[in-house]
Amino acid sequence: MLGLCCHLVGDDLSLLSRHRDGYLGTRRPEGAGEDDFVTWLDELQDEWVSAARRLSPRLVTDLLGWTGPQLVETFRRQDPRARTAVVSWAGPGLMPVWLDQLREVSECWIHRQQLLQALDRPSDLRADLAGPILDGLRWAYPFRLGQVRARPGDTVTIEVSGPVALTWQLVAKDPAGWEYYDQPGARVVARLSLSTEQAWRLLTNNLSAAEQARITMSGQDAITGVLRQTRAIIGRPQ
Repeated sequence: MLGLCCHLVGDDLSLLSRHRDGYLGTRRPEGAGEDDFVTWLDELQDEWVSAARRLSPRLVTDLLGWTGPQLVETFRRQDPRARTAVVSWAGPGLMPVWLDQLREVSECWIHRQQLLQALDRPSDLRADLAGPILDGLRWAYPFRLGQVRARPGDTVTIEVSGPVALTWQLVAKDPAGWEYYDQPGARVVARLSLSTEQAWRLLTNNLSAAEQARITMSGQDAITGVLRQTRAIIGRPQ
């Protein structure tokens, strides 16, 4: 658990360096594809956590207590609508700042659920927190579905039940473009039904293979295959 908390300290310090101070101490390798980038990032994170083993639990707690308010103030000064952010799992282009901010909030929320699991405690799925987290994570679906050719009007319906109950309708607007709409299009070509617990865990690589097999899914194989593999993190699907 201490290693995970040290990881959070590293994330916070890196965010402050980049967003507050405009300092990039480590840069993505030039020309790195997705797999190479994942490998590079994993090694970078492991290096930090290994070095942070010298920090005491009290010091780690103190550092998190200091970085939290600093990050809140830094985010408060940003324009959430500016399209200046990079969120690779949502697409290759620039994204609105609010999605980048929500991604960082989700990082803390997800690691908190992992800490609760390590303590044999249930996930904290309060709708006022889990709802916004899922609202951010869902933006991985349109990007990944772009791999599948579709006809305009084809619809993927994703239903989430439990503490967060909602329905997402993804409608194809052209052969490689999908957008969220309030109502389905002409044809529902795939359905995915998840509990709140399954939804956040699947999208963040925290759902075991046995639990993935219990997910209710139907429709075209090419589309359901993408839905099963979609992740709203930088990492390989497991």
